[in-house]
Order: sequence, then C-alpha cells, then structure tokens
Amino acid sequence: MTVSAPARVTGLTALPPRTVEFRGARGGQAALTWGQQGIWRSTQWLDDGDPYFNLAWTLPVTGAAGLDAVLRAVGRLVERHETLRTAFVRDGEGTEGSTVQRVSREGRLTVGVYEAAAKPMSAAKALAAELAATGFDYAAELPIRCAVVCQRGRPRALALALSHLALDGWSLNMVAAEWPRLVAGEDLPGPDWQPLDQAAFERSDPPPGGQALRHWRTGLASAPRSMFDFPAREPEEPRFVRHGMDSPAAAVAAEALAARHGVTTSSVLTVASAALLAAVTGHPTAALQLIVSNRHHPGMEAMAGPAAQDGLCVIDLEAGTFADALRRGHRRTMATYRNGHYDPALVLAAWEAEAWDRGADIDLDAFFNDVRQAGRWQGLPPVDPGDAAALAALRGRTRTFFVGAYSKVKARIFFATGPAPSTCEFYVLVDTAFLPGDVAERMLTGLEELLVRALSEEVPLDQVAKVAGLDPVRRPAGWTVIGHDWVDLPESEALLRRVCGTDLAAVVVEDTGDDPGDGAARLTGYLVARPGLDTPEAVHAAVMRAAAGRTDVLAPHHYVLCAAPPADPTGWPACPRLIEGGGRAPSTAMTVLGR
Repeated sequence: MTVSAPARVTGLTALPPRTVEFRGARGGQAALTWGQQGIWRSTQWLDDGDPYFNLAWTLPVTGAAGLDAVLRAVGRLVERHETLRTAFVRDGEGTEGSTVQRVSREGRLTVGVYEAAAKPMSAAKALAAELAATGFDYAAELPIRCAVVCQRGRPRALALALSHLALDGWSLNMVAAEWPRLVAGEDLPGPDWQPLDQAAFERSDPPPGGQALRHWRTGLASAPRSMFDFPAREPEEPRFVRHGMDSPAAAVAAEALAARHGVTTSSVLTVASAALLAAVTGHPTAALQLIVSNRHHPGMEAMAGPAAQDGLCVIDLEAGTFADALRRGHRRTMATYRNGHYDPALVLAAWEAEAWDRGADIDLDAFFNDVRQAGRWQGLPPVDPGDAAALAALRGRTRTFFVGAYSKVKARIFFATGPAPSTCEFYVLVDTAFLPGDVAERMLTGLEELLVRALSEEVPLDQVAKVAGLDPVRRPAGWTVIGHDWVDLPESEALLRRVCGTDLAAVVVEDTGDDPGDGAARLTGYLVARPGLDTPEAVHAAVMRAAAGRTDVLAPHHYVLCAAPPADPTGWPACPRLIEGGGRAPSTAMTVLGR
C-alpha cells in the first residue's frame, strides 16, 4: 500500500483519497536485472530517504473521463507493468544475502484526489514534485505514488512520483503513450517482456554480454586511471553543483557538424564534452561513461523498467582538430552504445584487475547521458548555419541557469542533454572538490562557442580550452606523467613510507626496456624488507589498500626489497637486493636474488 503525501500546493484542496485494487497476471521473485543493479548500487550510495532517484511525472487526462475511469486506468497500468508492483528486498542473511526483485501479484494503491482552483496541469506538476520529494522504502513500498487532480469535479491530470528503480526515460514514454488509451477503457494486450523475463535471460547459458565485456577490458586498459588526477581543492557546500543551458544555436551548430562529418548529433555532443574535459584536466585521452539505453536488444524495447547501463567510451584527443576528433570519437561512441549490455559483476572484476595491475583505483566518475528521444531534435529554428549574422542573433537567445546543489552524487562530472525538442537543453554537474562550481556554467557556454566556432574554422584540439574560455588545471612541481596517468611523486613516496612505517623507503622514476604501461618509464619502490612486508606481493597489497580512493598517487610498478637502507638517500638502486618484482601476483617478473 502506498500513501500519498498531503498536499501543500497552493490552489489545491484535498478530497478523500481512493483505494485502487490491482491483480496482475503473475507475481514472482528473481535476481536483479543488470539494469536494475546499476540503479540499485547508486541508491545504496545515498542516505536513506534521499529522493535523488525519484522521478516526478505528470500525465494529462483529456476528454470526459470520470474519476472512476481514471482510477481504473491507474489499476490497469500497475497490473500491466510488473515493475510498478516490485519491491527490492534482501534475500538471505549476512554476506550470503543478496538483493532481489519481488513482484506482488495483487495489492492496493492509495491514490490522492485533489480539486484545483485553476491551472490543473501546473498544480499537478507541483504536486508530483511534492510526492517525489521523499525517498521510497524500496523493500516495503510500491515504487509509485500518485494523485488525481480535478477541476470542477472532472479529472484533468495524474500526478506521479516514481522510483528510477521502476522506470527509466524510455519507460516513461511508453507509459505516456498507453495512458490515454487506458483512460478510454481500451483493453491493451499485456507486455511480452518484463523484468522477471529479462533476469532469466541474463542468466541463460551461454550468458549474453561477451563482446561488451571485451569492449570494457580494452577501454579500461587505454583509459586514464582518472580524469581528475590533479590536486583536490576545498569543496563548496553543498559539494556538487549543476548548471543548465538552453541554446538553439548549439543545436543548430551540432546538426550542421553532424551532417558535414557524417556523424550523429549525440556523437557531436559527446566528443565536445570529452574535449572540454580533456582540455581542463590536461589529458590527451578522455574517458566518459555513456548511459546506454540498451533498447536495441530484443525484448527490451517494449519492457517497462530500467534497462540502461554505463558504457565506457575512450576518445583520443591528442592530435589534430576538433573535426578529426569528431570522426574518431563517433566510432568510439557507436561502439560503446553497441556494447552496453553486460554482467556488472564481470565488468567489476575486470575493473578491479586493471586497477591492481595499474597500481591505482580506476576512477571513471565522468558521465554523459543523451536523454533525447531517438537522440535527435525536432523543430529547430530555420537558421542557415552558414549565415554568421543569423547564427549570432540566435545566440542571443541562449540562457544559462543554476539547477541545484547536492551533498552526494556518484560523479565527479556529469554532462547530460535534456528532452527539449527545439533547442540544445544541456546540463553540467561538477564535483567542487576538484573543479570550482562556476566551471559548470563556463563549460556550457564553452560548448556552444566550440560548436559554433567549428562551423566556420578548424579548431586545433590544443586550442579547445582557449576557444571555450576555460582555464586548465595547474599541477605543481612533483607531478609527472607515467603511462596514461599523472602522478604526484612526493605523495606516492610518502604513501610507501606510511605503509612501511618508516622514512626508509623511496619511489624513483626509472627508464626500463620493459613495458609497465604505455611508455618506458616506471615507478620503482625501494624499501627494507620486514615481517609482513617481505615480498613484492605483500607490499603491493598494502600500498593498494592505503591508496584506495585517491587520484593523486600511483603504486610502484616494481618493488625492490633490500636488507638494509643506503647511507645516502639517493643510493637505493645500489643496495643489495633480497627480492624484487611487480607484486601483481602471480608475477612473471618476480625474481628472487641470492636464494
């Protein structure tokens, strides 16, 4: 049973609530689908009751339908889509337990009823926001709250609060298409595919997702371990800041660039976002996680429920122009969207293995999400993109705005489109522990400038920051590039010393004919062996534990354990060696000396 929150919306009068009984075709229990797992993990990162993953939604009621017809339509909606009668519960005890989806076959839903003095749709939107302002109890509550807004006794809108665990953007559009037909009393055929079916498919033999797993492994090996490997700063309060932009000019420019280079507007926006991020953070390669809808897979196109997963997109931005990057980036973007359906446990294992080998946590908390239906705009202003004066006039309509600030978000930067059909509605969220909050707004205006400039001239990739009006981060002395990654050498050495419990340790950059990364340089850690730290494997494990969550340090690629420290701090390489190796057990490079 779900109880609607009392209305505090101006112009609404609460009427007695109604109870809707529902009985679906089946109930059941199954493991979470891969799409559900992604949302579930994110909800667990938030505080209890946090409404971040709630969706406020409003559906109009047209025609002469009465309240009873609307309530029947609500019941039919819940009966049709098992996701709307699904709880997420712990199955089992302790470490052996896991979260499962449990579908109730039947139940009751309490629906609020309100009378609007005027503007019922506006009142319903405000009511939906109120209903969505409190987080769901995923184990005990249905993932839907709703209320009917009437005017002069006639239903005019349905206000909804929905959990993102139940529906995603694609599903919302499905529900919106069904809603008027259900209100009209049509007997729609039931969906052929539900999350219970999807869970069974994902655990079939052989399981799907093999190619996607290979895509992830390749991307992990070529991505920077973090786009934020530079000194952190004092965060603002709240820590995460989001700004938005409404720019018809950016949309017109993106459409023209896409047509010119034979790519999609989604790729244009993705590559532009990657270029801005790389320019600010000082990277020749950008790694973004794209939100992949996965609706091109059989069955999933008609399933109500979360299907999206994160896909890894690594884009080369080292040389050439923005136009060159568009062509390269489009291929990477399309490959990412094709390879977004995978077993999260297997990708997590690959992620952890790469981190262990790389010597640092892999931080991929940079995201891009294109929420536009079919990934395109409709009804853009009829402006010739080659007419500089007309485009300049169109830019006069651009506006930027502050969206909100949040204490917890599982992202360091998040680029996203909005659903607006006739303008580039675009958003940037930043983690102010790494970038100032105003960078979000400057990236928005920089995105527009980059796209418009690229229409009339070639923009070298090494000039993107200047064109966009952005200031690259500054790394102080002591930072250097090792392979794909920036590293704070003094902090990396200090970390090894803390692990050893003594200053008698050193980290040295050495040239080698081996290939620890993509270059000839490697970090070598020197220390005195002691109980518990007497093998490279033991030392590497201790360093990795101490470095967890940090983006500034890197574990040595090679460890040399000595019997005694040198008299001169620079004399470590000449010390007699007991044992040395990479510490990435099983280590083929490990060599035992004098034994």
